[in-house]
Amino acid sequence: MVMTLVMVTVSSWAQTLNIGGHRAAIDNLNHIWLCSVPQSIFGTDYEAVVTFGDELTDVVIDGVAVASGDTFRFEGISGGKQYMVTAQMGGETITGGITFTWLPVVELNGDFNDTYQVGTVTVSEPDSAYAEPLSARLKWRGQATNTESSHKRNYRIKFINEEDGSKANHRFFGLRNDNNWILDAGQRDFLRLRNRISTDLWLDYARQPWYAEADSIKNVRNGSRGQVVEVLLNGEYQGIYNMCEPIDRKQLKLERYAETEDGYDMHGMLWTSFKWTRTVTMSRPEPLPADSPIWDGFELKYPDYDETHMADWTVLHNAVWFSNRADLDFEARVDSMAYYYDIPVLQDYHIFILLLQALDNESKNIYYACHDVQEHPRLTMVPWDLDICLGQNYAPGVDQPNIVSPERPTGGWIMNLPMCDMFEIEEYRHSMTERYWELRQTVFDPDSLVNRFRTVMDGLEACGAASREEARWSHDSDIANKTLDLSNEMDYVEDWIRRRVAYLDTHLFAVVAGDVNADGEVNIADVNTIIDIILGVEYDEYTMERADVNSDGEVNIADVNALIDIILKQS
Repeated sequence: MVMTLVMVTVSSWAQTLNIGGHRAAIDNLNHIWLCSVPQSIFGTDYEAVVTFGDELTDVVIDGVAVASGDTFRFEGISGGKQYMVTAQMGGETITGGITFTWLPVVELNGDFNDTYQVGTVTVSEPDSAYAEPLSARLKWRGQATNTESSHKRNYRIKFINEEDGSKANHRFFGLRNDNNWILDAGQRDFLRLRNRISTDLWLDYARQPWYAEADSIKNVRNGSRGQVVEVLLNGEYQGIYNMCEPIDRKQLKLERYAETEDGYDMHGMLWTSFKWTRTVTMSRPEPLPADSPIWDGFELKYPDYDETHMADWTVLHNAVWFSNRADLDFEARVDSMAYYYDIPVLQDYHIFILLLQALDNESKNIYYACHDVQEHPRLTMVPWDLDICLGQNYAPGVDQPNIVSPERPTGGWIMNLPMCDMFEIEEYRHSMTERYWELRQTVFDPDSLVNRFRTVMDGLEACGAASREEARWSHDSDIANKTLDLSNEMDYVEDWIRRRVAYLDTHLFAVVAGDVNADGEVNIADVNTIIDIILGVEYDEYTMERADVNSDGEVNIADVNALIDIILKQS
């Protein structure tokens, strides 16, 4: 069946311009054309050919008359700077401005709601040729952020061929070539960047899923890549968004299900937790539904229930029930945990949400993936939707600083992550502590963490996007009518990060002087470890660092004596 594309005409004060081969998008709210150009153009004079349609006449830019096809010099390109324009259109004089950004500009046109509606999406990348509208189905997405009173909406995009409505893949920002994309608004995040940058942090350090080592499995991604963009909806500026890949079977390289004469054989499977329930927190699971893609806060994401009409919960159900039983059975925790969960990834996730104090991600907003249920039921974990972290409250109107204090003890909130109480087990705690301090020397260094955010925020300010976002959303009900001040929020996040890392260093992951084997105690076992090192036994670099008790750069008998002094002082 041929699909007729319903085109939505944007009522605008002027038509889109082409500046140096770049599409300039109309913002009717602010009467500007917003044009995405390479970052290298900023700080220079930009000579560009300007073209426009016959509907515009008598065009004047900054006092200079310009005909379509003329070359114009835009002097001193900088963020937020406007080049004033007057023109005749339909017998009327119009006035506005041209401004530049180095972020991609995404234009959405259509009438959208909670179900997929046909519209167009135009993605103008700064280093690419003139962008044309692409046919797509779009809908609003989200849970608490998708309400009748919401203004800055999240969107799911599925690109299609205009002729017949079939899937159409497109590649943006050097990411994957696919039809399925997400626009994340950061609606409740006063920095607008927490989710994107925190996810990038995860992608930079998290260990790969256990099956990724197989020779036949390449490019496994256990996180969502994306790009900060500026969005316009039907010719009205909507602000800063994160345009990103979804978490799906293709990203995680899960095995496809197989169609048989009798139905389907399940292989790779993917679930997500979307709300807090006793089942999701693995504390008192509800019985399985008869045949449904929803199980008390969990949702089946792959295979698509609409395609197979099958929901096999066996693997996830068994893991949830194991976690529930193991809370009471120390031996079960030790012996069987690695059968049900991908331990290195679970540990990295545990440390990740401890670092970020990701209040919305300790049991919900987690993807659980099984590579092939026929091969092994082990589950790996992927984070999602990291807006509520790094000192951000659940809701903009909430003013309870103790909830988001960087010194808040973990016992008050991280109680429901699968097997989080494994930290009580010496071997597991030792492993977690070593992993933390390994990361602490690199990606978890406070300067490195702060720089991640500062670099992006400095870019938003330099290209003018920060001020455009603040002007668009300050005092909106989405943020409880508060003022949006990205620079001030960045200062808050920096202070929060530095205090949080200091808290983890000295509390949860503290290594006591002389605790060479990092078991939480200083005793003869630590002396034996130093003697082993002196005799030539190889240990990891972090044990070697702790073995240098007197901090003279060497491990020798002087460290044994220094450690014995510590032990004697404890007596």
